[in-house]
Amino acid sequence: MSNEQKIIILKNKRDVINSVSSSFCTAKWLQTTLYLQNGYNHSCHHPSPHKIPVDEVLADPAALHNSQHKKKQREMMLAGQRPTECDYCWKIEDLDKDYFSDRHYKSADYWAWDRIDEIATGDPTANVFPSYLEVSFSNVCNLKCSYCSPEISSKWLEEIKQHGPYPISESNNDISWYKSVGRYPYTHSEDNPYVDAFWKWFPEALPHLKVFRITGGEPLLSKDTWKVFEFIKNNPQPNLEIAINTNLSVDDKIIDKFISEVGQLKNSVKKIDIYTSLESTGSQAEYSRYGLDYNKFVDNIRKCLIQTDCSVAVMTTINILSVPSFNNFIEMIMNLRKEFNHGFEDNRIPLSINYLRWPPQLNATLLPSDMKKEYAAKILSKAESWLKCFSSDSYARVYLEEWDQIQRFCDYLIIENNDIKRRKNFVLYIQEYDRRRNTNFESVFPEYSNLLKDWNA
Repeated sequence: MSNEQKIIILKNKRDVINSVSSSFCTAKWLQTTLYLQNGYNHSCHHPSPHKIPVDEVLADPAALHNSQHKKKQREMMLAGQRPTECDYCWKIEDLDKDYFSDRHYKSADYWAWDRIDEIATGDPTANVFPSYLEVSFSNVCNLKCSYCSPEISSKWLEEIKQHGPYPISESNNDISWYKSVGRYPYTHSEDNPYVDAFWKWFPEALPHLKVFRITGGEPLLSKDTWKVFEFIKNNPQPNLEIAINTNLSVDDKIIDKFISEVGQLKNSVKKIDIYTSLESTGSQAEYSRYGLDYNKFVDNIRKCLIQTDCSVAVMTTINILSVPSFNNFIEMIMNLRKEFNHGFEDNRIPLSINYLRWPPQLNATLLPSDMKKEYAAKILSKAESWLKCFSSDSYARVYLEEWDQIQRFCDYLIIENNDIKRRKNFVLYIQEYDRRRNTNFESVFPEYSNLLKDWNA
């Protein structure tokens, strides 16, 4: 099936989705991400996670997915009301009625589509098994990405314990705040009631899953990740697709062990995919994703593509630090596709385009209007140049879904008001970031040479 035909099918599915209600999204029923390190949960990565009261999961482990909060959102969606937490999609749809929001992409996806009637006619307060389950067992991680936080990265937590929170308003790294709202993570070695509940619920949920995804932290550093691998090898699931999110920046021995485990697992499941994250290149990527060795990262993508049958999908979180080298990033992806794709229907390096909303001091909308327009034009021009293939033996292109996502990001960048009030926080954040990590923002980002001075006035 051609990419163009897929878009036609997606348009037809969008009509069906909207016929249930203008706010209907099956992700609230069929998808969940569990942050077991602190008991938080959401059904899509755009809304902020919500706390699952520990007494709910102690009474019923299925509450890990079927929390009372989530059931209320389901009722709203069937009634055609827009849950506030889903405003990412409402903003996309309000930009242009022809844009596909993630509400459409998720509900139209293969793991959700065959259950639309069941969900649309069912009781929104009843427990359901997800089709797509993502789980983070702990915050253990070897990187300190600029927009991450102590609840997701143990390296971040160590830094905040040593230096305290960053001296900005709207801080995402104040330990006292995390404790006050129940988001302070259990350590990797502590007894954790949410992990205990998972292992009680997982054997029952597993046969219902079409996709099971492990994230982190860095999941290859978590003992529960390897425990899951063993469980599935002992309980084969021929219809299950496994996805593993990894920063591909751990020690070589762990990468090699992971590749070996993938080889063993492939006989127990339908498919295994690897996911990683990046949105910039070179020293700018290493600055933003602190602890990253960019060249080693790209080498590890190639290693996984060479030594396994997996795809390696790259997820982006475009922010103010990634905009300057985003076109170089596109070129890097296209070069990988030239090397490893053997046809346009067999894309082994999928790409998803998302923009950062939190922490707000790193949002690309802080940039002046002229810079935003200039970067948007360059990104659109670069992406458009890759919409068609250049030769019969080079299977590299920007796919139409990616083009749609890039267009909507550029529209958002231009249309969204300049976030002037948070520019001071950006300055304070970068100054403290450089001090703590012995980095030098101005040398890494010469494109932004005047920002710290201009925004510190």
